[in-house]
Amino acid sequence: MHDILLRNALIADPEADSLTTGDVAVEGGCIVEAIGSACTTIDCSGLILQPGIIDTHVHLGINPLSYGMVARAGVTTALDMSGPIEKLLDEFSCANVGINVAALNAILPDRNISGNNPDREQLRNFINFSRRSGALGVKLLGGHFPLTPEASHRMVETADDSHCYMAWHVGTTEKGSDIEGLLEAAEIAAGHPLHLPHVNAYCRGRVKPVLEECSIAEKVILEHPEFTTESYLSARNGAPLDCDAAGKPRSAITAGTLTRFGFESSASGIEAAIRAGRLAVLFPNQSEITLLTGTDAVAYLRAHREHCDGSFDGVNPLESRVFFASQKRPDRTFLVDAISTDGGGIPRNVILQNGLSLVELGALTTIEFARKTSLLPAQMLGLKNKGRLLAGMDADLTIYDPTSHQAVYTIVNGRFVLLNRVLQTGTGTLLTTYEGTQAAQNRGLKTQVVSGIVPLLHRSL
Repeated sequence: MHDILLRNALIADPEADSLTTGDVAVEGGCIVEAIGSACTTIDCSGLILQPGIIDTHVHLGINPLSYGMVARAGVTTALDMSGPIEKLLDEFSCANVGINVAALNAILPDRNISGNNPDREQLRNFINFSRRSGALGVKLLGGHFPLTPEASHRMVETADDSHCYMAWHVGTTEKGSDIEGLLEAAEIAAGHPLHLPHVNAYCRGRVKPVLEECSIAEKVILEHPEFTTESYLSARNGAPLDCDAAGKPRSAITAGTLTRFGFESSASGIEAAIRAGRLAVLFPNQSEITLLTGTDAVAYLRAHREHCDGSFDGVNPLESRVFFASQKRPDRTFLVDAISTDGGGIPRNVILQNGLSLVELGALTTIEFARKTSLLPAQMLGLKNKGRLLAGMDADLTIYDPTSHQAVYTIVNGRFVLLNRVLQTGTGTLLTTYEGTQAAQNRGLKTQVVSGIVPLLHRSL
């Protein structure tokens, strides 16, 4: 007898390139042929079933509520993009949300590494520490907390030599988080496997017109098949709001965004942006993080200034968001490999909400949406048994309502995480390298060992 039988679903199979009505069965944590009865049978008429959504860019360390926010958005596997890894694992072990999580530990100059020009030994030690602590790999937060170009180059080389998964939010002490920073990063990292996150964020029209920047980014991506990429669909960004002793924002992104919107790059400028409605503060309530504005947001910021994050509205142009979600290569495969959110604890977990709007507009088909949100992201992370609907694959499934753009059911490793839109409790699984298994097991987390490298993708239809 099957554990779960999902009947009459419209099945979007990105590997078979098919959209058919049928049944899917789950048994022992795997997909099996639907040939019998089941302990739990659900009629999925009117719903679309696809391999579980994999969000390759989230921020879970903002608050423990992040895990439930991601799960309610239909995500079954999430890649955290900053850590810090030990805090993240502590909170994941207590979150009681049964999704799969992998994490990259970010370098923070003067916090977890000395200065912005660390030598190769320091960088190698950081990689080894991160992997022993459970991280899949490492990340340069160049847009927010940049290293020198020389140190960034050393980091790319050291990660490659160490066979370590690495992402780089582009930017150095010389170039910012924009199209010029992307060109610099491509030159520095050429020939080395690299995850280039949120490509749309480098095409906001800061240097050239938006679509011209998109064309430049397209050329970079086509010239570097060793890079994997993703982009997101929200108009909002994420912005740490802590300031140094002089009252200046520590994050270069926050400082630059304030200036671009006509506010002073200072603690008082942050408050002015909040009062003007341009900037919202991330506010945790009982079950999720919401966007707080106005005088209440200023009061909350003043009480939590050292540990407060925000989000500016109207940062990401629609043109670049749609371009990178839908643009194809000359061989008709996708230019950018995945649709992500840069969400998690930042309330913009809109893969379904905004991605399905593109399906309705004809920019993506239902099968293409499944390919960009599951099959290709699984390949990016080296997850051979996810993103696919063949018998024997991991039973990670997202079943959503195409009318409301909401997830109705999700199944992760054969167990319900979302049941008729209600979040279920369960133990999460950490996707980590062999070195990180002990750190996860010490916290009572299940583990799945993965290679921990950025693979060379075969982007076939």
